[in-house]
Order: sequence, then structure tokens, then C-alpha cells
Amino acid sequence: MRYAAIALSFALLVSACETTSGGGAPSTPENAGGALDLGDWRHATAADTLSQFQTTIAARYSAGSSLSAAAADLRRNDFTCAANNDSTGRGTPPAQICRRTVTAENCTGTWQVHLFETSNDGRIARTRALYDRRCGNEGLLGGPS
Repeated sequence: MRYAAIALSFALLVSACETTSGGGAPSTPENAGGALDLGDWRHATAADTLSQFQTTIAARYSAGSSLSAAAADLRRNDFTCAANNDSTGRGTPPAQICRRTVTAENCTGTWQVHLFETSNDGRIARTRALYDRRCGNEGLLGGPS
């Protein structure tokens, strides 16, 4: 009985160390490797498409996850990613900007994901998801061309 109590105490001690030593930050995006759902962008309103995309991105790339893994996941989903070279000094610029454009049925949808880094440590602080659609002779954001 004494050995069972010692073994149980040791197991609890080891499990406590394991849960606190990792820092709690996921190292890879949620659902990494799966297809990124862009929604029914050709038939839904632009506002609905944006809302769905924002929800998807926030769930997939949570704060604390690896910025490079998120960018790699976006590249696997046909996004083009590049480091941000913003030198305007306004606000906190994203570390990576990823963009995908799809044209179908006389409409072009453009999705962007801005990945913000925490203190240059390679971890995501937050994301920003953007969407725009242009159909026919519309200009950007549905205005005149």
C-alpha cells in the first residue's frame, strides 16, 4: 500500500511538471494541414464572408501559436506570405501579411491574414482577417471602378 501511495504521488508530481513546463502555448495552428474554408464567397454577402473568415482565422491561429507554422499553413492553402516591411512608424505593423486571390464567375475574392508577433519571439500575438470582393465593373469594396 505504501508503494502505491508513493507511485501515485510521483505520477501526480510528474504530470504537474509536464503541464506547467510547456508554457501552455500551442506550437502549431489548430487544424493545421486541413483545408482552410473560405466559405461560399460567390453567393454569400461580402460581410457574411468576412465574418466567417474572421472566425475561422481566429480559431485556427490562436495567440501563442507558432507564427512560422501559421504562415506555412497559409502557404499550403495557396496564400502568398511575406514579411511586412512597413517603415511608416504608425502603430504596430503585422510581422507577416498573407494574401490569396480567387477569380470565378466574373468575381474576384481577395483574402488577407495579418499575423502579429509577440516581442519578436516567433509567436502569434493576434491576427487580423480581411476580405474584399469585386464583381463585374465594381471597384474595390463594391464602389465604382
